[in-house]
Amino acid sequence: MLNRRTLLAGLSASLLPFEAKAAWPERSITLLHGFAPGGGTDATSRVLAEGLSKILGQTVVVETKPGAGTTLAGAQLARSAPDGYTISLITATYGASSAFYKSLPYKPVDDLKGICQVSEAPYMFSCNADAPFKNLAELIASAKKQPDKPLTYGTPGVGSGPHLIVEQVGQLAGVKFQHIPFRGGAQAVVEVLAGRIDFMVDPPISMIEQIKAGKFRALAVTTAERFPSFPDIPTVAEAGFPGYAAPGWYSLVGPVGLPDDVVAKLNAATVTLLKDESVKERLLSLGSQAKASQPKEVIDLLASDVKRWGEVLEKAKIERI
Repeated sequence: MLNRRTLLAGLSASLLPFEAKAAWPERSITLLHGFAPGGGTDATSRVLAEGLSKILGQTVVVETKPGAGTTLAGAQLARSAPDGYTISLITATYGASSAFYKSLPYKPVDDLKGICQVSEAPYMFSCNADAPFKNLAELIASAKKQPDKPLTYGTPGVGSGPHLIVEQVGQLAGVKFQHIPFRGGAQAVVEVLAGRIDFMVDPPISMIEQIKAGKFRALAVTTAERFPSFPDIPTVAEAGFPGYAAPGWYSLVGPVGLPDDVVAKLNAATVTLLKDESVKERLLSLGSQAKASQPKEVIDLLASDVKRWGEVLEKAKIERI
């Protein structure tokens, strides 16, 4: 027969898993990303870390794991315990890289659990202010006039989002551009300024100072609509590609297996944070617009990008690595 002490002990033990879940988070949380310190993604991560720390009542610590098109960070996240103490900020680059790498030590979509989209940002086509084309339509027209001498363009690297966007626009327009990859947007800026390449594509933060100084001309943005921070810059769709949109994005994810109640708490905290006007302003200053989502939408967006860029790579006959 059970005595009172044995019964109470059994009840206490049965409640432990529930109490552990309900207590999350009980310690600091690591927010991982796949870029070098000091860039736009790092700055965005720190905005999130600061705000989520206050909302969740535990410190959120940013950890950088740059390299291999963010796939090193992706592999680290996939290996981490699904307990809510390691999450990651991924960007549209993750989707492009997932399509570009033919063999990865993890499943880029299936090994992630969506938490919340954070923001959306344009990629921007820009050229030297002295270039002969005033907009994207004129750039394409110029490229068509000289098929034997392709216009050159710079991006942050082979297989990057900007690289695949130019490939896709070229496919749609029926023209071929010559890709000049760099290790980052800053190097492409130098080459455009020097007139050694014809144009570049990157998030606006890398070139906005040159545009303000009158040294660069912005030709188009890749978002579906004109971006609030750059209302005078037309979209790619307006340049003759109706319906075209290939925005950059930032999203929070965790490893697959992350409990639904932890996902719900993280999603609610992120949605709350993104309603804060000061946070919206800080994100805009970094070139992106706050945009929250449901967890499933994060994975749907990622899967769509991987499929899209895979098709672009195949059509362009670009060899995966």
